[in-house]
Amino acid sequence: MLAAETYGSRVALIARVAVSLRGGQGDCTRYCAALDAALESEPPPFDTEEYAKIYRESSLDPRWMATSLLTNAEMEGDGSRRLWSLAACTPDPDEKAQLKRHAVDESRHSLMYLALVDLAFPDAIAPDFRRELRQLSPGFSMRQELSPVAGSPYAKVATIDEYLQMNIAEIRTTIHHLMQRRAIRVHCPPENVPAIMRIQDSLLNDELAHVAYTGLLIEKIAGRTERGEVDALFRKRVRDFNTITMDELGDFLFGCSTACCARHSSCRAKAPAAAPQTYDA
Repeated sequence: MLAAETYGSRVALIARVAVSLRGGQGDCTRYCAALDAALESEPPPFDTEEYAKIYRESSLDPRWMATSLLTNAEMEGDGSRRLWSLAACTPDPDEKAQLKRHAVDESRHSLMYLALVDLAFPDAIAPDFRRELRQLSPGFSMRQELSPVAGSPYAKVATIDEYLQMNIAEIRTTIHHLMQRRAIRVHCPPENVPAIMRIQDSLLNDELAHVAYTGLLIEKIAGRTERGEVDALFRKRVRDFNTITMDELGDFLFGCSTACCARHSSCRAKAPAAAPQTYDA
């Protein structure tokens, strides 16, 4: 998967690698069939050579690369809070446990992306601001009792729709991660490369685990849902993510959007727009 350069097939490849690592390849026939049909109907722009070229050329700018990593840290923290609220309100014990694990992973990922910034761009962030950035992670752990984040619109029972959106988002994040693995090393001091590789390997393993568990849950729930309903919803959600991607590319190509600068602390200094990022849950 890491060596694959065949654009247009990486989404399906990531899904199949992920579920096979969890031993579910033979048990995910409906999930894989619905995904394949959705991809054929709505080919993702984030699985194209042009998209990879835009990322590759943009990532040569160190300021852009650092901003992209900081934005990843922020969005992982946001995704963690959303997942925590979903987990708190989902009654099924197995689903609750897996959502909680996902929330804890993303809370940790937020700090891991900050560590990547430190390793790739040593001393680039002022110490006071670096301490402030730690607040991007909610610091969740498996020992904590679940309760919805105050005011969260994600304080609700997770449905197959949420799992479909998470599954596509995690596949999209994995594609971004595969591009980022190479791009970040261009800027990294040689002595820090081994540490960066360890963090990246951990991130990739977690992303594949998230693709796998959501795929397996989709398969389970699809077994008690009309096939046409699941297929149509999968196509709709892939289409939605394609629209998000094209909107982000538009903002990126014409400079950082006002909405982005208002939302992300990493953009407040009018840094170049980051690469398209994940929208979890």
